Amino acid sequence: METSTVLGREHFPGGVFDREQTEGSLVVLASDDREAPGGDRPDVREVIEAAQDIRDGLRSRGYPDAGLCLAKNLIDIRRMLATERPTVVFNLIESLKGKEAWEPAVAALLEREGVAFTGSPASVLRACLDKGLCMRLLARNGVPVPRSEVRDRTNADRPFPFPAFVKPCRTDGSVGIDEGSVVQDAQALARRVRHLCETYRGDAIVQEYLPGREINVAVFGDRELTTLWPAEIDFTGFPEGVPHIVTYKAKWDEDSLEFTGTVSRRAELDPTLERHILRIAMDAFRVMGVRDYGRVDMRLDARGRPRVIEVNPNSDLAPGTGISRQAERQGIEHPDLVARVAGFAMERARRARAPHVAG
Repeated sequence: METSTVLGREHFPGGVFDREQTEGSLVVLASDDREAPGGDRPDVREVIEAAQDIRDGLRSRGYPDAGLCLAKNLIDIRRMLATERPTVVFNLIESLKGKEAWEPAVAALLEREGVAFTGSPASVLRACLDKGLCMRLLARNGVPVPRSEVRDRTNADRPFPFPAFVKPCRTDGSVGIDEGSVVQDAQALARRVRHLCETYRGDAIVQEYLPGREINVAVFGDRELTTLWPAEIDFTGFPEGVPHIVTYKAKWDEDSLEFTGTVSRRAELDPTLERHILRIAMDAFRVMGVRDYGRVDMRLDARGRPRVIEVNPNSDLAPGTGISRQAERQGIEHPDLVARVAGFAMERARRARAPHVAG
């Protein structure tokens, strides 16, 4: 039976793994999309910097020979697997050739090759990348979500309660989210849906706009689940007139008022509400089949009830961002954090080898 606790420093002691646990080779795998369309975006550059930092952190925590592979395509990944023959791949692939659809394809390749890797399997990455499917699966399994409908050009003007929040159905990193994402009438809704469909070559998802606080919870685990303290996005410094949502600028444009005006801090919650939020986060993690680590984003509705707005498997582990910042608040250093994630995959690799060793 799965158990759950809130992580503290005691879960990440100084020498995280002994030699038996770190036995075998490890390669950090990340995408190099700098030459692809959109390759000059800050979120693309950040992936490469994060991969280098994670490799360095792993080398300091029991993986002294950890390697790094920056892949432009599947050929690069196949070549790395053939030459390095890693025991574990620390999988940071979020796209290839600038397209998010390659993220589950890379996980599927690693599965076919029988290589243990960090993070979620291909089927989970595929399901979570499709925001419409994710909302349906959560709702069917009793996880509270906002009203959500998938739209395309043909039904862009179908009625929906306002205000509404509109975003691309298959992007991540807040791509496609800006101050125009919250719409107040049918004409604005239709324009926004058509704009997103044309720009991102896919459907849009329309959701009821939740006016309450934005909370996210980092969840870790393979067989047993643990969480970090819930974090809240503080929009106090947001530009006047801009809806309190996490836009692309708020995440990536360091010179923007949205970036400087949003602060992630520990959420100060009523104990009963905090327990409820943690339980919802772990329920969402299990329903979607997320593995090793991820982040569950929620907003409170007008009555203060939490609703899951997104499940993020393989979420950003770069130092100073997202989960890493939350871990630091609890005294967990970045190298210990990534070594813990690597340990989940290393343990799976050991279990896979065990029958052959016994035989």
